[in-house]
Amino acid sequence: MDHQLLDRSLAILAMLAAIVVGLMVFGIVFTASSQDFFQSARLPEAYAAYAARPRAELGLRINLGLDNFFVVIYGAFFALLAARFRGLLDGRIVGVALAAMMLTALLDAYENHHILTMVHSLGNGLPVAVSEGQGQMVASQIKFHASYLSVLLFSFGFLSFGRLGRITLAALWAYVPFGVLISVTPPELAKPLVLLRTIFFSGAFVLTAILFFREARARGDGAPAE
Repeated sequence: MDHQLLDRSLAILAMLAAIVVGLMVFGIVFTASSQDFFQSARLPEAYAAYAARPRAELGLRINLGLDNFFVVIYGAFFALLAARFRGLLDGRIVGVALAAMMLTALLDAYENHHILTMVHSLGNGLPVAVSEGQGQMVASQIKFHASYLSVLLFSFGFLSFGRLGRITLAALWAYVPFGVLISVTPPELAKPLVLLRTIFFSGAFVLTAILFFREARARGDGAPAE
């Protein structure tokens, strides 16, 4: 795949990722429910009460469906980004970054389907053990921390793309400390931090889309973008 096609593909995937995140946020606001509640260990009765609220199950299914789509998009995006950054970063760094993001995608997919299974079980009178929520809490935090490692390593590749690349790097770096802080903050107090993490991550996708659209256009004109 030549660089122009690679840049265009990265731009499209980044914009799709940002759009899906926006739709997920809209769905959360509209239905007042999301999978975040299931990412913390709670009593089975608490999960049942949450899922029984008006529009809660619909909201969860919409949100998880969009998140499944998001997993596919960002998995493809970072695989292509690893190919694009070959030569810009040491191959070992790119390899570790891609492996960490693939672990993120795997755990993200597991999380979504596990939560769907819990919602299905609760709706059909099947038992849900306390250990399921505890295990999910651990898996969710490993998922997020794998993404922080991956994003931090990939971010150094954006230093080769001028001012917009440095702005993108700053957005990615901001994503990391807010995320780590969330992991040690009680869930009831973490909502503002979760919102900031989402803003920085989705903002980085928008910036990346602009950057690679610019790169693709510049290559089409026969000159590298500045």
